[in-house]
Amino acid sequence: MSSNKSTSINVSDIPCFTGHNFQAWKDKMVGIFMISKVYDIVKGDTTKLDETKHPKMPATPPLINEQMSSVDAEKAAHYWTQFNVQMNYYNTQLVDFNCKLSAWTDGNS
Repeated sequence: MSSNKSTSINVSDIPCFTGHNFQAWKDKMVGIFMISKVYDIVKGDTTKLDETKHPKMPATPPLINEQMSSVDAEKAAHYWTQFNVQMNYYNTQLVDFNCKLSAWTDGNS
């Protein structure tokens, strides 16, 4: 049986740094960040994805129509096969990108 318990931090449990005993304060804060699963973001190891690196959708090949010669239609069919493979890869990359961006956004908030 799985538990749906969530870990939460009471704001009053967060230590206030007073200028003394930095190491003890830091250790408590690191623990709080780890429990909250945001330590990598706070530490700077996990950064927001560069949204300009968003996966790019492949170009759509020409449509196959009745006016095409059989050779051109065969070439177009080959292009569509390649396009479908590229779209599968694109969709995988897009899901991965969106999951990473969502995880960073949730942790950063």
